[in-house]
Amino acid sequence: MLRRIAGICGITSQVVGFISLLVTVSRSPWFSWTEDYLSVLGAKGSATALFNSGLILTGVFSLVFAIGLGEGLLSRRLLGQLGMISLIVGSAAFSVMGIFPRTTGIPHNCASLAFFLFISLAIFLIGVRVITTPQKIWGMLCLTAVTLIIAFQLIPWPWDGGAIPQLLSVLAWSLWTIAFGVRLLMRPKSVTV
Repeated sequence: MLRRIAGICGITSQVVGFISLLVTVSRSPWFSWTEDYLSVLGAKGSATALFNSGLILTGVFSLVFAIGLGEGLLSRRLLGQLGMISLIVGSAAFSVMGIFPRTTGIPHNCASLAFFLFISLAIFLIGVRVITTPQKIWGMLCLTAVTLIIAFQLIPWPWDGGAIPQLLSVLAWSLWTIAFGVRLLMRPKSVTV
C-alpha cells in the first residue's frame, strides 16, 4: 500500500509544482525568464501565496514519495538508504523554500542550496546503487538526470536571471520523480534494487 501511495505522491508532487508555477507565471506579467529567478514569484506580485503553497505541497508530496521509494524499491543497502535520506532532506528543503520565501534572505537561500545539493546527491546515490543491478537502465536514467541537473546549474548562461536554468534543473528532477513514481505503481511488490 505504501508503494502505491508513494507512487501517486511522486507523480502528484510534480503536477502540483508545475501547475502552481504555470498559474503564477500567467498572473505575473512583470516576470522575466531571462532577468529573474523563479523564487521572485514567491516574493512579488499577487500570486505569491499560490507559488509558495505550491512549493510547500510539492515538497510534502515528494517527501512521502521519498519514503515510499526507499521502502518500496531500494533495498536496505547503504547507498539506497543514503539516497533515500538525501531525497527526504531535499524534499523537505523544497517545502522550506515556500515557508521562507526569497524575502527572508538567508533561510530561503540555504533551503534552495540544500534542495539542489541533496536532490542531486540522492539521484546520484540511487543511480550508483541501481546501475550495479540487472536493472541498469534505471541507473542510467538516474545518472542522466543528475548530470542534467548539475549541468544546467553550471553552464554560463547569457542572461542575468536564473529562472531558465532553475526550471531546466527542476524539470530533470520532475521527470525522474514521475518515472520512479510510475515504477512504484507498476512493479510487483517483490522487486527491489
